[in-house]
Amino acid sequence: MNESISSNSRLRPRAQSLFESRSRTISGITVALLEKFISPQDTTNPSNETIDSSDQYNMVIRTGIRRTIFFICQPIIAGFLIFPLLILFWQAGWNFMVVWIDTPIGAHWIVLVMLYFFAQLIFLFIYLNQDHLYDYLHKQKIKLFISIILQFHTFIISTTYIIQWVSMWTIWDRYTPTDWLLMLIVSIVALSAVIALIGHPCDLVCAPFILSYDSIEYNIRIGSLFLTENINEYLAHFLNYIFYEYIISLLSILAWRGSYTLLDVFLFPKNPFMSASSSLFIGYPLYFLLMYTQSYTSEICQLPIFSYFNYSSVIYNIRHLTAFFTCVLLWRGFWLLFDTYIATMTLALKSPYLFYIICMFISFFILSLLKTASSINGPMSHMRDQYDLFPDYPNSYLVQWYNQMKTSDDISSISSKNIKNEPCTVALL
Repeated sequence: MNESISSNSRLRPRAQSLFESRSRTISGITVALLEKFISPQDTTNPSNETIDSSDQYNMVIRTGIRRTIFFICQPIIAGFLIFPLLILFWQAGWNFMVVWIDTPIGAHWIVLVMLYFFAQLIFLFIYLNQDHLYDYLHKQKIKLFISIILQFHTFIISTTYIIQWVSMWTIWDRYTPTDWLLMLIVSIVALSAVIALIGHPCDLVCAPFILSYDSIEYNIRIGSLFLTENINEYLAHFLNYIFYEYIISLLSILAWRGSYTLLDVFLFPKNPFMSASSSLFIGYPLYFLLMYTQSYTSEICQLPIFSYFNYSSVIYNIRHLTAFFTCVLLWRGFWLLFDTYIATMTLALKSPYLFYIICMFISFFILSLLKTASSINGPMSHMRDQYDLFPDYPNSYLVQWYNQMKTSDDISSISSKNIKNEPCTVALL
């Protein structure tokens, strides 16, 4: 289904949230009630959204050699090429913030609070102006200019997320008890709260399960369940901002912190190399298992016995919780290796700010060349995959990259043919 919202003289596709296709949850019901409360009348008025159910758009390719190649290669490229670069960017930015926070200026608690709300103000500006930026970039003709603005936008969002997470994580580290059991209980409560609010813990799952492709369609407009025909766009974006950047982000930090601390306590706490290696050796098999079995799980959950007793949601939530814990294992494994063998280099010890900035820009530059720098913070809205390779998590970077390259080649081929077919006229003096 292709929904559109009118914007001046053209139709703007409605940004779907990453997991909007899932069954109706508590948040979805809340949105429906909110919509009725805001606009209880005018139910007969035509909507400004139009639906185009073209077969070409909904067509899913389920066979073919190309599909098999994408299916095999995508998790491998995501796990071993793109994911370590994402870790490098995040950890360099995180360590940069930690070094600065440890200075006399950053040591005061008010600085952490100011950093947190500074990040939130940036996010508020991004949420409220996403449609304007989307429309503006669509009007531009110079691809290089569009690419520069898009990458700058991605860099701002990525660094803002780092500021948000570091400030809140540090506040919890400094001003709450360090007892691992208490952290674990808080983490379980946070996980339960996410499931209660959304209906599933998908929003806790990140790279390498979820990757993005640098594009205006996926990285500018933030998918929102609040954006309906009876709710003003700005109000919908504001509600989405409050819900995700204050509620879900806080619960995510608490869930990650407790799970991470649990591994620090019990997984070779005195041997960083063994601890990191164990995290990776456990995490990668789980990652590939969960990636390659998504379609089979969907088929099993569609069996009548699971649908009748509503076991499918239980199975999905177990899968998502396993994927979340796999993310913690993989991130922690690379994080420890970075702290042990890279952050202890001479340049890092003598000039930490310069070292971490260099690491951030190197990783961001390589990811930009690969057209997946936006994977640092994930796709902002749903990425359609015509092969439906991984139905649980948006991970169609390779497909999007191939389609873009194919489109560019087709345009170049057409242009060259037009040049060859142009009539040649000779002016006779």
